[in-house]
Amino acid sequence: MRLASVTPVEENEIKRRKISRTSLINLLNRINFRDGDITVHFRHNKYNHIITVQAKPQICNNDYLRCLWSEHFLAKSRLKHFNFVYFTFNDGLHQIQAAAKLIELNDTGVFLELPETSLEMKFRESKRFACSGITAQVFQDGKMTAANLTTFSAESIGLSFLPDTPVNDFIFEESCPVNVVLHNESNFIYSGTCEVVRQNVSSNKNELALRPARSNIQLFRPKEVRSERLILNPLPNLLFRHPLTRQKCNLSLIDISGTGFAVAEDEEHAVLMPGMIIPELEIEFVHGFTVRCKAQVVYRLPENDYIKCGVAILDMNMIDHVRLSSFLHQAKNRHSFISTTHVDLDELWDFFFETGFIYPDKYSHIREQKELFQHLYRKLYNETPEIARHVIYQDMGKIYGHVSMFRYYHATWLMHHHAAVKSTKHKAGLVVMEHILQYINECHALPSARMKYIACYFRPNNKFADRVFGGAARSLADQRKCSLDDFAYFHFEATSEPQTFSSEWVLEKTLPEDLDILRQWYRAHAGGLMLDGLDLGRNAEQLDMLTNAEYREAGFHRGRELLSLKNNDELVALFIVNRSDLGMNMSDLTNGIQIMVLEPDLLRAREVYTALSLLAGHYKHNDIPVLLYPRLYADAEEIPYDKIYALTVLNLEYISPYLMFMKSLTMPRDKKFKQIS
Repeated sequence: MRLASVTPVEENEIKRRKISRTSLINLLNRINFRDGDITVHFRHNKYNHIITVQAKPQICNNDYLRCLWSEHFLAKSRLKHFNFVYFTFNDGLHQIQAAAKLIELNDTGVFLELPETSLEMKFRESKRFACSGITAQVFQDGKMTAANLTTFSAESIGLSFLPDTPVNDFIFEESCPVNVVLHNESNFIYSGTCEVVRQNVSSNKNELALRPARSNIQLFRPKEVRSERLILNPLPNLLFRHPLTRQKCNLSLIDISGTGFAVAEDEEHAVLMPGMIIPELEIEFVHGFTVRCKAQVVYRLPENDYIKCGVAILDMNMIDHVRLSSFLHQAKNRHSFISTTHVDLDELWDFFFETGFIYPDKYSHIREQKELFQHLYRKLYNETPEIARHVIYQDMGKIYGHVSMFRYYHATWLMHHHAAVKSTKHKAGLVVMEHILQYINECHALPSARMKYIACYFRPNNKFADRVFGGAARSLADQRKCSLDDFAYFHFEATSEPQTFSSEWVLEKTLPEDLDILRQWYRAHAGGLMLDGLDLGRNAEQLDMLTNAEYREAGFHRGRELLSLKNNDELVALFIVNRSDLGMNMSDLTNGIQIMVLEPDLLRAREVYTALSLLAGHYKHNDIPVLLYPRLYADAEEIPYDKIYALTVLNLEYISPYLMFMKSLTMPRDKKFKQIS
């Protein structure tokens, strides 16, 4: 039994209508089916105050209703000065008020004759749901207390403070904002600023009603280039169990991209509140094709006849994200395929030869172990491993363009194998580049993507590569946004007997202190992103262990060893021994040795060759690729090299200007002129 201290509904309802006895009986039986309660109201016959008692309706199939008290209640003695008024119940949106006739009242329950008509009153715009098992932390002006979430609607939440809370110490000012954090037993669900709607305080309870202060939140830094939202036909469905009410929800999507989607909600039954996190949801495109993700509601916008809610993807299994991106990119361009597992490998090899990507000199390094190459590419292109991605442009079965990337470092993806058939019709070379960058733009913020940097080795004398990669770096004009570093590339022929150093030289395992010196030298020498992108910091060994384990789990091989060449204990050069599956990169840039020379005045070419001869034993092949940095050292020491490779590293926080530059390459000249003018 409780004293009814709230304002009567009659003064607050928005709309009222009459419902028949038959409808009332059906509603009462629904409550019985769910083992729910109704509220029975009694008025004091002298002082006019009202008390309410919870009761459970029994099965009703005629004009009479029997109810049992929900809790032990001595009705005859407690209610001898009270008269029955009516009973009520609500579904979270409407309240039913039935002025029944009292037939019998005792300590077990009440027996009533139902009226011919009752009142149904709509008293809120959005349905309110009961909640349990959700804990809240509430903050205002330095005060903090714990509470339980008792009710939820898309526009408000109701909190009940814990029984041992000194209620008088927590009177919340309606003029000041309140910060609320909600979580269940395993997940953080909501954090946001709310406004106080009302607070009900008595000797034994303290209840607080709050309304979110904002209808939108900013989850990520605004992007200059956003992912394109697509309207699909048929529209996908959104399926999830509500994190606060635990009810199953099925909503229709309005549009979708690789970063999020918009949802249509009926205002009366809305369940999405800005800031709320949904730990797991399914996007169902058709029966049998679903993807799962973690998401957060970012805005709520009333439209003409529905509520539009924006939802951002917080994280997603990368295999699911590849499926989602592939589906969406094909909807935009039916010739574009992202990491499809249906690649015709014979057609792909034909493409590599036709485009000249596998030129005679490169093929001479592949030919003797072509079976290993073919086996590796079956795994890369038919099994969709999490460490690799590719984009193929294909028309009528013929491949016109290709680019791929793989995660060789902890959060750095190496882009490579970019090739295209020359065709004015398709412009496939630029199209695949644009599409893989769009994919990166969609997924790089997801924690599961492990994507902080994109790196690429390219030859500056290749006009197309320099126009794309070099041009992008030059357009950003900031080495900390997108850097360029030149390497000299040559092959070292290992001899049967390794050479030896003189006594003042030593080649030993790299220490964290050596990497500190390397970073200080590089910051002064170039100031770019190369060392960040190549995991050359104090934690290099730990990151390598993690990445190596991920490669093993995916069925691939990766290993890296760092060695310091010192002269009288002074760090002169760093040697990086990279080992990976043969053909992971066709130029074997990840299956060779990188050298970084810090003290060119102390290091002669003979010491470089001596160190290489000592490290050659790490490889089964005698022809070892070497990348030497800086290239100017090779020129000064007259070390012959085959070609120059530039390494560009992009910090993906700046992918928007990078994408804008790429878009300018495919933009017609008249539009480009208009944009400039």
